[in-house]
Amino acid sequence: MLLNFGGPRDLDEVQNFLYEILRDPNTIQLPAPHWMQNRFARFIASRRVVEISRQYGVIGGRSPLVEATGRIATALTRALASRSGEAPPPVVIAHRYLAGHARAAVEQVMALHRESPVDAILALPLYPHFSYASSGSSFQQLHGLLAAAGWKGRLWACRSYPDAPGYIDAMAARLDALLTAVRPPPETTVILCSAHGLPKAYLGRGDPYLDELHRTLEPLRGRFPGWRFELSFQSRVGPAEWLKPYTDKIIPQLAGQGVRHLVFVPLAFVNDHLETLYEVGVTYFNIARAHGITPHRVPAVEDHPAYIQMLARAVADWLEATPLEASPLEATPLEASPLEATPLEASPSPSLRPVEELLPPSQTWRRHGPWLAALGAALALAGGISWWIG
Repeated sequence: MLLNFGGPRDLDEVQNFLYEILRDPNTIQLPAPHWMQNRFARFIASRRVVEISRQYGVIGGRSPLVEATGRIATALTRALASRSGEAPPPVVIAHRYLAGHARAAVEQVMALHRESPVDAILALPLYPHFSYASSGSSFQQLHGLLAAAGWKGRLWACRSYPDAPGYIDAMAARLDALLTAVRPPPETTVILCSAHGLPKAYLGRGDPYLDELHRTLEPLRGRFPGWRFELSFQSRVGPAEWLKPYTDKIIPQLAGQGVRHLVFVPLAFVNDHLETLYEVGVTYFNIARAHGITPHRVPAVEDHPAYIQMLARAVADWLEATPLEASPLEATPLEASPLEATPLEASPSPSLRPVEELLPPSQTWRRHGPWLAALGAALALAGGISWWIG
């Protein structure tokens, strides 16, 4: 099962897409019960839909991510067939924030299960870097939907692949093609690896995202000696402090250092979508030009052959070496990790784990504890006042 972010297939889906993102407690971690976050999400989505729809209109009226994921699935199926010479296992796509899409994917699996028993599933994220807010959230959604559907097999996951050779090869090939085409002078050029941001507080709860980004950046930098690389972060929302430097803030700083060419590399994005086509290709391009910088954008890896072969190797490794002693799905609680999770250890890429090891930390106390404490204090105060008056 290929797990991806999803995106609106037309402008009518924009508001629900925003709502699904904002209501995800792993993406937006509010210290409030789920029903309160759902109301907050619906309110914000209704306020933002006009502007976000305008942005999607600029890039064609839809997200290209859904169709691109379909191309990846097709290419992966072909690669698996060529590797084994036999009929490959079915490849099913589940988009996290496209309302109802993951549920439909699980229904597709259950239909296959009724025809011929499905004993094991590999969740293969199209997120190269593990974060509880991306891969972890998708794993949790899939885990819950399969359990609710009554499937009792074993669910495995490819945790991440930040420095897998095929992924690095695909990124390097995309970057090399652009540098060859536009030929910017290295002495006044910065290759700016702009990754999706993450609230800084998440790192303190055990999220390994930042470390995994560096595991991609360093081997990529090693492929291009003589070029200056920088890492920055985009797509932040809300007042909290996110990982820095922010992409929109670093551009003027680079201009002040004499940089005249910026090459944007989508370090954490497998697919081109709103964040690369509009946020980078329009917003950041305009900022760069306003500061005398010529911007360039490297396309995402998408279905590059090296990336597809890396995914195929991950599936082949799983088919050959899936441990049989894993606990079945029905025995696994949905919230298996404590609030203050231990950072996941670095592991070879791609790395296969039982999915229950990768579920996001529980937020039960963080969401309900302060409210219960406040209620208890209010009741105690009311009781004390009543006793005093009485």
